[in-house]
Amino acid sequence: MKGVLLVNMGGPQSLEEMQVFLKNMFSDKYILPLPWGLRQFVAKMIAKKRHLKSWEKYQLIGGTPIIKHTEATGKALQEAAEMPVYTAYSYTAPFIADVMKKMNADGVDDINVLTMYPQASDTTTTSVFVDVTKAAKKLSGLTIRKICDYSVHPSFLDYWKTLIEEHIAAAGVDDPLLLFTAHAIPIYGVKRGDKYPDTVRHMSKRLADMMDRRYDVAFQSRVGPVKWVGPDTDDHLEELVAAGERNVVMIPVSFTTECLETYYDLNIKLVDIYKKDERMHHISRVEIPQAHPLFIETLKRVLNE
Repeated sequence: MKGVLLVNMGGPQSLEEMQVFLKNMFSDKYILPLPWGLRQFVAKMIAKKRHLKSWEKYQLIGGTPIIKHTEATGKALQEAAEMPVYTAYSYTAPFIADVMKKMNADGVDDINVLTMYPQASDTTTTSVFVDVTKAAKKLSGLTIRKICDYSVHPSFLDYWKTLIEEHIAAAGVDDPLLLFTAHAIPIYGVKRGDKYPDTVRHMSKRLADMMDRRYDVAFQSRVGPVKWVGPDTDDHLEELVAAGERNVVMIPVSFTTECLETYYDLNIKLVDIYKKDERMHHISRVEIPQAHPLFIETLKRVLNE
């Protein structure tokens, strides 16, 4: 029987789970490429040091929206694709290996692995597929199909074009600069061959060309002392405003659910602040709807193609 394993990163729903989430995330060699023992030690220290401050941010946005969005997407996709869809997460329960075991027990032996990450990256899709491969080795009789990148699928581009144009019309803003923003990755990943930044830039150009609008691209949510791919969204937005840009609409093109990086890093840290800046006429951020029909159609199509 065919089925879908829909994977996202997960999100903490309590202070205790916040520490587990951070430890699991930084234990991932695709997030923190250190030798195993050192990586475990550093991950534990990061989780211990950051979990209180990180949880405060989640409380400011009312908790993690990732789980709710992902579950709603899975339910809608199951109805649209007419096959069972199981949701799993990399860093919080239910974990990939546990869900695959349940799928196997339920008679699902032909698994389509689909992530909520539209652009392929070692830090996201590769990490998921490695976990899937490890879990599959402990099960029998499985066929695994890994769906990697749907960032420039026509339906996905139509989905973002619709969201952007509807947002601009509702805001009544004239000729805004579209600032496409995506989660940054460390430079060492790019040097190792991760094409994610180029994929983000390519997708952004395709969207801007479809709408015949001005645009720019930046990368957000960097943490720690290592060098990250840029330009940094925070710094670049200030550069744009200082250079005379007065109307900006931000679009989080690497995200398919609302999350801390959209609500806190974009809304609270940037939009809410620049709305009070006398240099700005307009600044806003395109929000990500829950299980939008065009997004569900995208996932259905990539499953069938």
